[in-house]
Amino acid sequence: MKINKLFLTVCIAVIGLSFSSCSDDVTYTPGKPAGQYNVAFTNESSKVLDFDATEMTIDFVRANGSGALTVPVTILNKPDFVTIPTEVTFADGATTASITATIGEGMEPFTDYSITLSIPEEYTNPYAEETNLPNYQITFLKEDYATYATGTFHETVYYEDEWEVEIQYSPLLGIFRIPNAIIDGTHWYFKWNEAADDTQEFYFCDATGKKVTKFFSGINNKTYGAVTCEVKDEYFMGYDPDYNEFDFVLSYTVSAGSFGTNYEYIDNLEFVNQ
Repeated sequence: MKINKLFLTVCIAVIGLSFSSCSDDVTYTPGKPAGQYNVAFTNESSKVLDFDATEMTIDFVRANGSGALTVPVTILNKPDFVTIPTEVTFADGATTASITATIGEGMEPFTDYSITLSIPEEYTNPYAEETNLPNYQITFLKEDYATYATGTFHETVYYEDEWEVEIQYSPLLGIFRIPNAIIDGTHWYFKWNEAADDTQEFYFCDATGKKVTKFFSGINNKTYGAVTCEVKDEYFMGYDPDYNEFDFVLSYTVSAGSFGTNYEYIDNLEFVNQ
């Protein structure tokens, strides 16, 4: 048995050498050269449209504005209610151009949709040191959130810092929103009946208006992970007209425990069109 094992090992080694010797015969095929026009989309990640919007603009750039140029646009993904031109034209001397996507009936409010487009590689240059891209992928939606007030957010537990924030309101949903409250991309939502007295009602909710007792703060602690805000509604929460501020009590927690509990507030409020 020892001899058989040895023989097998030698055979494997010989086969391996035979494969190695064949590798010299593989023909190298270089990648296609970069396109000569260096056309790209301007870099956009999302769009928020007004309720009555019927179109949106998609922008292009090119490195050299010499001569007029028409470039095909490949549509990889779009909703059925959106119509997008299949080419874009740069005027002579222009380094920017745009097409208009038309929005028809069937778009639901507060719903994310996506569009994916590309430019044929003979018109692009993937090696150029540019922030613009040969592919275009965005999400877009319609909503009626508008600025309700601005103020200074005092975060007193985790960062113990303050910064300017905007408070928005959606008449259709009846929901207030603090966009990017602590971390970009994470919004806080609340309901408030706008009565500046003991009859007022204030509570945090999700994006649909459902009351919540805890929600994601937006913070990801490098050791403990997602940091959750737990609402302490046994304390006063709402608008205090004596100080012109919104007050709320939150506990910042992770699975391992709490970072602390305290009043947080948005003061120096300036209401828009109130």
